[in-house]
Amino acid sequence: MIRRAPLLVSFIVGAACTSSHTPRTSDALFSSAEAEAARVDAPDLYEQARTAWAAAEEANRHEDSRAADALRTEARLWLAAAATEAERIDMDRRRVELQSEEERWGKQLARDQAASALVARDISRQEARAVALREAERLSTLENDPQVSGATLDAVLTRARLNIALAEALGAAEEPIAALLARADRMAQERSESAKSAQALLSSTEELMGQMRSRWPQPLAGAAAELVETASIKGFAADRSPSGVTIRSNRFFTSAGHVSTTAAERFHDLLRAFPHGPVACQVSVPGLESREWARRVAVLIDRMRRMGDAGRVSTSMVVTEALGTGVVQCTFAVY
Repeated sequence: MIRRAPLLVSFIVGAACTSSHTPRTSDALFSSAEAEAARVDAPDLYEQARTAWAAAEEANRHEDSRAADALRTEARLWLAAAATEAERIDMDRRRVELQSEEERWGKQLARDQAASALVARDISRQEARAVALREAERLSTLENDPQVSGATLDAVLTRARLNIALAEALGAAEEPIAALLARADRMAQERSESAKSAQALLSSTEELMGQMRSRWPQPLAGAAAELVETASIKGFAADRSPSGVTIRSNRFFTSAGHVSTTAAERFHDLLRAFPHGPVACQVSVPGLESREWARRVAVLIDRMRRMGDAGRVSTSMVVTEALGTGVVQCTFAVY
């Protein structure tokens, strides 16, 4: 399923291109099984495509061929986005089905051990993802330990390959996909258990995901859940609220009051992986008149500014009993 999305997009765009000069293009473009799935599972994007196509036909009636061509292109892109989103929703639906299968087969295993091989095939992908999430959480707590366990390395590699597959489904080019897969394969073969290398591979796959997500004008459906999941793996507390996805950490500052390079880099990874909208950060301080905390926050602001996309993150101090002193809370507003 993961590898079908780029082909699906190519099919829709290609079909439209070959028939862009025929009067019944919309029949060919919008009546396919893929378009019907997009209409059902991604109605907002589908309607954008319909609206753009209607505008193209209106421009064509007014003999404005340039505007008509531009609007047809816009319609094809909207429909391609809708098809990709429908594909992702179908993947989520199948994942839920696999979870149900896991529970059903778990009971069956107690009665019939001979079914174990079949069960393993049915739930292997779901198990791999669960293991990856659980073991990668161990990586999130590493600060100074230069090594990871073999089990954690396997989990990180599984997580990295999942990210690569999702990036490919969103349309990532073959060259970066191949380069990341080669890095993962090399790490698996050499059993390189460097924590730094493991985190670097995860960061690279998340950055590629962010590049793919940034192609859309707003977050795709399910992005908020993905943000919560990714933030949790990186060691942040994360949850959804009416104002967006909020992450929290008491590790931005060391015991000596310095900004933690590890925390800052992991936050930067999140910014790159989820590139939409403003991010408002608050630092809990004992008092607004504290010069020492004003200095620390100023250093943090400078560090965030040097991460790139400086205007996206705003940082302020707040006095609140809801957060411990030194806790940093950041809200991704559009997720």
